[in-house]
Amino acid sequence: MSKLKCEKGSILGPWGHQWPDDASPEPKIGFLQGILQWLDYHIKKINDDYKNRESFSIFKLKPNIDELHSILKERKGNWIHFNSLPFYPNEHFQRNHLLIDKNQEINQKTIKYYLSFQSLTTEIISNDSLPKKISFLSPQETGLASGNLLGWGNIQSPDHSTDQREDDGRSLCFDSLPLDENYELFGFPTVKLNLSSNTNYGLICVRLCMIDENSSSSILISRGILDLTHYKSHEHPQLLNIDEIFSVEIILSGICVCIPAGSRLRLALSTSYWPIVWPAPQLSTLTIYFNELSSCTLTLPCLNEKYSTRNDFGHPEICQGIPIKYLRASSINRFRIFDEVSEIITLKINEDCGSSEYPDGLIWDETTESIYTIKKNDPQSARIEINRYLKYYFQDRSTIKVDIKTKSVMFTKQSPSTYEVEHQLNIYNKDQIFFDKNWNLSFPRISN
Repeated sequence: MSKLKCEKGSILGPWGHQWPDDASPEPKIGFLQGILQWLDYHIKKINDDYKNRESFSIFKLKPNIDELHSILKERKGNWIHFNSLPFYPNEHFQRNHLLIDKNQEINQKTIKYYLSFQSLTTEIISNDSLPKKISFLSPQETGLASGNLLGWGNIQSPDHSTDQREDDGRSLCFDSLPLDENYELFGFPTVKLNLSSNTNYGLICVRLCMIDENSSSSILISRGILDLTHYKSHEHPQLLNIDEIFSVEIILSGICVCIPAGSRLRLALSTSYWPIVWPAPQLSTLTIYFNELSSCTLTLPCLNEKYSTRNDFGHPEICQGIPIKYLRASSINRFRIFDEVSEIITLKINEDCGSSEYPDGLIWDETTESIYTIKKNDPQSARIEINRYLKYYFQDRSTIKVDIKTKSVMFTKQSPSTYEVEHQLNIYNKDQIFFDKNWNLSFPRISN
């Protein structure tokens, strides 16, 4: 957005993958009215009041323990508006050493923390009694409290991250002292680390959490993930040299948030993040080195003071949809099973999209089953299976009666190192086979 020279506008809210007037979590806004105002001013050249409206509107979050649930109806916070954004050089530029226009470099206040033994401090600690390095290896199920990478914006979808203490216990954590003032942050936090791996591979997940002052609950604020064979270049990954120390910068996801005084910051490092990230091909113990090549740091981007606060989007206005008769309500559940004998962890998500009858008599029925399994200390055991069942027919069943079943499975093989994908598609009409096909695909793992 900062590089666009044309007329532009951006609205960033707390919603999932839905329109802002119909998405969850709330607040919803009058998105259609906003589109009309934009078009009236920029196309029809009317509505001169719109020219005074800022280009960027962002919902500033206020994290709290009431939102530690996988299903959220509403996020707390407020709208802020401003006209300019700092230019953030993306990973493609940084990792491939591409030139950046000096006139577009970031001019933004930041807060810097230094990592030392289990702590985040605003000044470098020189204490010879503290360890100069720490090694860590996370169990493969680390990440089960992460929620979904992409929220669907459906009020019934368990998309959101839960209390991070579960994953914190499987991670190497660095905590700050309680904040003495509110931190208003906007942008992309960055973490610089000195690392080595005991294998040619490595995965690093970095989570920034807020520790609630009263309950010590851990609330996810931002996260970043990097396959360390890509730390120099995504286009040209390279195997790591065993036990060689290297410096890496991890860019975390963008945030606009107010962290209240009294709470603490936690930076959590892990070597796995299942099921969002496929594990590295080998168990790889990482070692972090303090002040070996340079300081290990967390840099937080601050929100500047040049913004306005108001909520004038209006209430959502949506046209009436076609009349649909719901024969079976939709539902969803998400649960985990840990087999203590085999040490296999299973995450299972059952989504029943319900059964609906449309005005022309067509009945639509759909369910999905997603199964993620992994063994605690075996990255090669990772397996994903997605089963989908769909049927549609007319009430009298005279014209069509279609049943569609799909099954997709992904896993890996070690020698040679490959990703394996198996897919089945079965289509029936009036209980007679119409289409039936199986796919067995193999893809080489390249430096990951």
